[in-house]
Amino acid sequence: MIHIVFGESAAGALRHAFRKTDDEVIGFPGDLSVGPIDGIDRPAGIARRFDWERETFHEMFRGPDGSEAVFRNAVERLAGLPDGERVTVWTCENATEQIGLRLACYLLRGREVDVQTVNTHRAMLEAPGVPGVTVDIRHSGELSTEQLRSFYKTHCEALPEARRHLLAEEGEALLKTPGLVRSWQDGSIVHAPESRDDAFILSCVERGLDQSDGEWVLAIRVVGEAMGHAIQTVSDGWFEARIRALVRSGRLEAAGNLRSIRMYKVRLAGRQPQSDQAVLR
Repeated sequence: MIHIVFGESAAGALRHAFRKTDDEVIGFPGDLSVGPIDGIDRPAGIARRFDWERETFHEMFRGPDGSEAVFRNAVERLAGLPDGERVTVWTCENATEQIGLRLACYLLRGREVDVQTVNTHRAMLEAPGVPGVTVDIRHSGELSTEQLRSFYKTHCEALPEARRHLLAEEGEALLKTPGLVRSWQDGSIVHAPESRDDAFILSCVERGLDQSDGEWVLAIRVVGEAMGHAIQTVSDGWFEARIRALVRSGRLEAAGNLRSIRMYKVRLAGRQPQSDQAVLR
């Protein structure tokens, strides 16, 4: 079996889960819900996406060295699968993995390949547990290796040909659509403005200020707050990038070194008297 998965943590867990088998894991690194995805089935589009990541994210929030090559090799491997292979695509109820499912179906178009899927969100909801307690995961990387092995046995479903064709068409459309932000909403991929999360981030800053001394809140704390309460599943690097964008637009003030998430703090613009100015370096 060839397993296709999206996100570094989920790929690592799957490789560990099936390490004693002959199964292959093809992992796509990165957060496909943000950043350009138009043309990422081709080398130029992949290069453009990873150039954007290098320009947008601080180094600590980027993928490991070689992520661009890993992504390119994954696309080439999937697009070149011969007829007769068996494939399982792992997905969840978030934009990255749903985009990934559509990308996989598009890359496999026209191939005589047996395609199955495992929806880890649905599997977790249906898994036996404590009566009256529901565990609602946001991405496949939250699962343990034992859970992944179990769900492969209990929730691996054949993907009907008509559904596979529809997903491939949706994948083709995504690969032709420019834009930087995509949401998973009511069972569909929805394109959103780059500022989608800004109001939410500002509310996280305000909450952090109310819980601190009321003057400043560490940017890294705002990122943690956003990660814990966000409706959409996005990377910590995206939230940090939007904090800096809000500073540039004047909606936030910052003090410290904006080149390191651990070395600057923020507050709402105008919260303090003008005499207390932000210090930017």
